[in-house]
Order: sequence, then C-alpha cells, then structure tokens
Amino acid sequence: MTAWSERVSRVSRSGARGPYTVRPAGVRPAAAAVKQAARQAAGRQRATIAAVRRAAQQRRAEQRAAERRAQARQLAERRAEQRTERRAERRAERRAERRAERRAEVRRSVQRGERGERNSRTVVRRTQVRKSTKRYRTRGSSAGVSGRMAAVVSFARSQLGKRYAPGGDGPNAFDCSGFTKRAYAQIGLRLPHSSGAQAARARAIPRSAARPGDLVVGRGHVGVYMGRGMMIDAGNRRTGVVYRRLYAGLHIERF
Repeated sequence: MTAWSERVSRVSRSGARGPYTVRPAGVRPAAAAVKQAARQAAGRQRATIAAVRRAAQQRRAEQRAAERRAQARQLAERRAEQRTERRAERRAERRAERRAERRAEVRRSVQRGERGERNSRTVVRRTQVRKSTKRYRTRGSSAGVSGRMAAVVSFARSQLGKRYAPGGDGPNAFDCSGFTKRAYAQIGLRLPHSSGAQAARARAIPRSAARPGDLVVGRGHVGVYMGRGMMIDAGNRRTGVVYRRLYAGLHIERF
C-alpha cells in the first residue's frame, strides 16, 4: 500500500505539471483585455458621435447666420428702394406743384388780360386791325408827341396786326418785351429783351403825367403808351400786336 500510494502521488504531481493543465489565473487577463478593448471602442464611438453632433450644430449655426445676413441684406435693399421711391414721389410732387403754379399764373395772366379787354371800349381783332389803321391814327395822332417819341409811336402803329411769338423781336412776330425793344431802338435806346429789366431802367410816373411813347408796365408785361388811356402791345397769341385800353394793374414809366 505504501508503494502504490507513492506511485499515485508521483503521477499526480507529474500530471499537474503537464501541458494539458489549464490554470484559472490565465483566464482573467484575456477577459480584462476584451473588456478594455470594448470600452475603448465605445469611447471612440462616443467621441465620433459627439464630433458629428458638433459639426452638425456648427453647420446649423452657420446656416442661421447666413440666413440672418441674407434677411438683413433684403431688408436694407427694401429700405433703399423705399427711400428711392419716396424721393421720386417727392420730386414728382414738386414738379406737379410747379406745373400747377405755372398754369395758375398763366390763367391769372389770361384772366387779367380778358378783364382788361372787357373793360376796354375798343377790342381790336387781328382780322380788323389793318382795316382800322386810319381810325387809330385819328384817335391817337402824332400831334402833341415830342419829336423824340414820335418815332416810337409811329413804329408801334406800323406793327399792328403782327402775330405774337414767345421770344420774338420782329420783324414779323413779337412778344411784349421784343416789341418794346424794337420800338425804342428807333430812338437809339438799347433795351434788354426782358420786361422786368426794361421796367428797372425806367422811372414810374403818374397816369396824369403820361405822354405818348411812355412805357406801359404790368406784372411780366410791357407795352407802348399811345395817349388817352390807350396802348399798343404784343398781348398774347390770340390778339397779336393790338391797340387797346389800359387795363387794371398797369402803370406808366418813362425812360
């Protein structure tokens, strides 16, 4: 029994040291490595997900910033367009107001001329002027006219019936200042082609002291005084150069 026990003991000791023996301590390091690798993989995955999320958030932030910039540009463009439209509207309104004022001034001038013609006892039409020249000469003869102004009066009578033309100074058409400019040129008096400038060069006198050949002055209008409350002037397109009575708003000046 003692020998058998010793043999069994030797076999068991030799078998414990054999190649087929699995030690429990060898399992633990492999499992830990697997777990460590799994944790590292999970960490890398979480880092990747976080990076993707940050990139997406950054793209969304950039997109929102780009949209805000585009909206700001559109708003600035709309405001600029509105300012341009308002300026254009104001310019159009000012032009319309100026046109309305000019039309109103023309209407007032026409109305003043029509009132003067209604108050006048003698209304001469262009078709009757040449036939009535003798009658005008008897009513406004050169008798009593100074030698210097006789040429002015004679020239004014000789132009009766000629047509009115803006800016005209003869020989076939006149405006008011062009007519008086040519009339006073007969006595060597050089006048500007402007009613206001002509009036500024003369001095005002009372009607009671007026003599034929004096200058008749109104608002934006001039003519030649013919005596007895009558004048010759280039009135407007409808009358042309006409002999008529002084109307309200006119006064007499002398060079």
